[in-house]
Amino acid sequence: MANVERSSSLTDPRSGFCKSNSTFYSKRNPLGLPANPNLDVTTFISSQPHRGTTAFIDAATGQRLSFSDLWRAVDRVSEYLYSEVGLRRGDVILILSPNSFYIPIVCLSAMSLGAVVTTANTLNTAGEISKQVADSNPTLAFTTAQLVHKLPAGISIVLTEKEQAEEPIRGGVRLVGVVSEMMKKEPSGKRVRDRVNQEDTAVMLYSSGTTGASKGVISSHRNLTSYVAKRASEKSLQDEVFICTVPMFHTFGLLAFAMATVALGSKVVILRRFELNHMLAAVEKYRATSLLLAPPVLVVMTNEADMIKAKYDLSSLKTVTCGGAPLSKEGYALTESNGGGARQEMVDCRRYGTVGTLTSDVEARIVDPDTGRFLGTNQTGELWLKGPSISKGYFKDKEATSETFNKEGWLKTGDLCYIDEDGFLYVVDRLKELIKYKGYQVAPAELEALLITHPDILDAAVIPFPDKEAGQYPMAYVTRKTGCNLSEKQIIDFISKQVAPYKKIRKVAFINSIPKTASGKILRKDLIKLPKAYDTTKVTVSHGGETGSETMTIDRKSGLCDSTSIFYSKRDPMSLPPNQYLDVTTFIASQPHRGKTAFVDAVTGRRLGFSELWLGVERVASCLHTLGVRKGDVVIILSPNSILFPIVSLSVMSLGAVITTANPISTPGEISNQIEDSRPVLAFTTSQLVSKLPNSNLPVVLMDENRVVRAKIVGNLEAMMETEPPSESRAKQRVNQDDVAALLYSSGTTGKSKGVMLTHRNLIALVQAYRARFGLEQRTVCTIPMCHIFSFGGFATSLIALGWTIVVLPRFEMDRLLSAVEIHRPSHLSLVPPMLVAMVNGAEEINSKYDLSSLRTVVVGGAPLSREVTEMFVERYSDVNVLQGYGLTETTAIVASMFTKEETERYGSSGLLSPNVEAKIVDPDTGRVLGVNQTGELWLRSPTVMKGYFKNEEATASTIDSEGWLKTGDLCYIDSEGFVFVVDRLKELIKCNGYQVAPAELEALLLAHPEIADAAVIPIPDMKAGQYPMAYIVRTAGSNISEREIMSLVAKQVSPYKRIRKVTFLDSIPKNPSGKILRRELIKLTTTSKL
Repeated sequence: MANVERSSSLTDPRSGFCKSNSTFYSKRNPLGLPANPNLDVTTFISSQPHRGTTAFIDAATGQRLSFSDLWRAVDRVSEYLYSEVGLRRGDVILILSPNSFYIPIVCLSAMSLGAVVTTANTLNTAGEISKQVADSNPTLAFTTAQLVHKLPAGISIVLTEKEQAEEPIRGGVRLVGVVSEMMKKEPSGKRVRDRVNQEDTAVMLYSSGTTGASKGVISSHRNLTSYVAKRASEKSLQDEVFICTVPMFHTFGLLAFAMATVALGSKVVILRRFELNHMLAAVEKYRATSLLLAPPVLVVMTNEADMIKAKYDLSSLKTVTCGGAPLSKEGYALTESNGGGARQEMVDCRRYGTVGTLTSDVEARIVDPDTGRFLGTNQTGELWLKGPSISKGYFKDKEATSETFNKEGWLKTGDLCYIDEDGFLYVVDRLKELIKYKGYQVAPAELEALLITHPDILDAAVIPFPDKEAGQYPMAYVTRKTGCNLSEKQIIDFISKQVAPYKKIRKVAFINSIPKTASGKILRKDLIKLPKAYDTTKVTVSHGGETGSETMTIDRKSGLCDSTSIFYSKRDPMSLPPNQYLDVTTFIASQPHRGKTAFVDAVTGRRLGFSELWLGVERVASCLHTLGVRKGDVVIILSPNSILFPIVSLSVMSLGAVITTANPISTPGEISNQIEDSRPVLAFTTSQLVSKLPNSNLPVVLMDENRVVRAKIVGNLEAMMETEPPSESRAKQRVNQDDVAALLYSSGTTGKSKGVMLTHRNLIALVQAYRARFGLEQRTVCTIPMCHIFSFGGFATSLIALGWTIVVLPRFEMDRLLSAVEIHRPSHLSLVPPMLVAMVNGAEEINSKYDLSSLRTVVVGGAPLSREVTEMFVERYSDVNVLQGYGLTETTAIVASMFTKEETERYGSSGLLSPNVEAKIVDPDTGRVLGVNQTGELWLRSPTVMKGYFKNEEATASTIDSEGWLKTGDLCYIDSEGFVFVVDRLKELIKCNGYQVAPAELEALLLAHPEIADAAVIPIPDMKAGQYPMAYIVRTAGSNISEREIMSLVAKQVSPYKRIRKVTFLDSIPKNPSGKILRRELIKLTTTSKL
């Protein structure tokens, strides 16, 4: 049947059933997935932000592994496997090991290389493991000295512990390494990796499937990313302490404890094998809050509850989740669905018998197994599932794959189910023939194949037999050959010698013939009716309570801590990824969302999808590496706003190189100064702007058509985006979060322009701050220059991670901006105050000419915005909220901001401190730390504070103290509600149209003129520009230099926004004894006179 699109109007919101295509849709919030196609699940997991510290604890030894140690180990082990062992993309590695934290390390390391992980049950016999090895053909096996004897001869092995390597190892296997030693080896600076695609196979876990013998289930990086994204969205689990009792070779254990909890930042206490008393002791010792158990364990805990409660303190436990086999039921999934299926929440736990509602992004159908007709609510049939977590199929078994997965991607589960009118899934019976013994899958066909090899057995059938403790166990019906007296014990012993303990047959019945259909298929239902079944026990476990949290002596209203005189952000704290070896480009590319279009060129209409964006970044980065760009190299971009600007910056930063941005309206002299200071190895620019670059040997990549004859043109950006990488491997140097990612030039808190060093960690923190402030997948228009931190940090970095569609204007023109709003219907605009002033002044004409009804929010930053202008804007555009913010280039543009409509009504304020920002108000004269509603210099500390000024230790030391406090140079106060108000500047910068103008720079130019004896530049208020530079001049004796001549002199040497707009002549410039200009006196003189 052809696939029919979902009609939202025909979808019942209660059950999730769509009548138009007979499909049940998940009622949960949909989850986005990363748009970057070249993303492995390890990188995705390592990019997840959280506040966790300890990743794993070995319950037996007490050894702890922190998240930073975990990711360091993954980095080192993966490098060793690649460079020393030769592991490559597509190679299979086998893990045969009891539970330990080496399993996540090995698993994540292998998958980061594009290798495929397969796991073997430690209880399996050598023969069973040999079959899996023969089928999967692993390059390498990770195991322990105690289990190596189960592996076939000829295989290369890696042992987990050094001590194990010192023990005698049986012949036939080749030892190539020890994981614990790999973890100690310092990596080289260079990282070489094969290019991994989300559709590549990541794991191959052996399962009996929906029918038949054991098969390798192929799951892609995208499948696993989908599962991890679902679990990572459950932020309530971040502070949980889990006890890992289920085997990590099982889908349930591997996905939960080697992947999901790592992404969440949860603490996991690992039991090497399950023993009830050891588990309960671990719960008590480590104050575990959550258990994931197989049903038989829960049955035992229920039966022995009185004894357990008397002996162990389990008061920390909040939840018990069951999986792996039916209980009473708490969740439903298969190896083939990688955690996708159905799941209960705490609010659903009293709805007995259900496995919960469909998990996010999962679709379901109920299909009549006889007619193939699609059924509706409360009708029983076979459950079919579809979604991003559904596996790719079975390894080297096209027949089984085609039987289980149809052409439309539906997985036929083999389970008889129904979905009720509230969307809850109920599992009624199995069409598939698997037996679940203590959470393990046993395939009847496998045991039947063994049984009929016995010379005295004519025919056989295996069925599940109910058991209170195990759930089910295998029972055999046997037809003996004529004249044979084979006993039950002989049959049980015959099978026991050939299979793992959980597959043993526990009961045998003899029958004259096995009931079958006309086609020869065993009628297992008829056999199941024959033996007497026991009633299974229904158990429900839930624990209330919350984990305790530390309380600090902080005033909840203002955020002020009396003991430290520090203001703490009232926002929810944001989490950062613990993986130290993470660049901001990889972090952004790993963020899940549902966005489709990343950028739209407002002039040409050209669109850039997220997949095209990341493909472009990958290819441009490869070309840059070929050109010799390496970690630490600086690359300059001189360009107006463009949808290709972010491709350049993200590509550069992905290599560990440093992007520096130049303002297109800067003069050639100003750009030369920046180039001389930053020493770039490459420039990106346009054919219109290339003439502003100094006539040097600087190589240039053009961002538009090559219409320039220039010796040093080394490439074209569009061509780079079309260039396939030369090989499947990627070589780049190891990037640390503390490495410099961007070098943005700012006048700093004082003085002339300096390079602000922003690290990958700074930018990652900025992305997280945006995530806290804004929702996903919105639409906006970019008109602020991307060379500015406000726009670079937002449009070229953070909003990409959130899946926003950004309509790009090359430069600000009011008519074009308003037309773009009308055409593209954005809900958000980011503006600097002069733009807002223009909208206020032209409100009547604008509202009559343009449809701005889509606008809901205007974010204002870059310079102070007066209360009066804000009130006038809100009056003229009543449906639009004005969210003000405050930040500096030195703080990666984020300090304080407004989130809600209620906060916007606090006129004159810059909002509340952003997440994770700490502030002090310091008396500039005495250095005393002040409190609420007291004005002083604002000091800041946060993960967004810059690393320092480039090649300027003196300026860095004067701006950032030894405790990491950044002195902003701004006079501020924080009120009793925690709102930040900027009163004045201690620093001497002038803000003109959102640009910073350093008075010292202009004074230096003025003093270079022979007819000027002294000079001082101050800001003068302006309704449109905010401020502009004004000069006080002391002429040399006998000079008659005029105001016009001075303004013309400066205008020829600086950008338009730096031009002096007014000149006044004085006999002398007021200064203090140390020679510092007393600008405040000049400002007072300006405001009291009729200038």
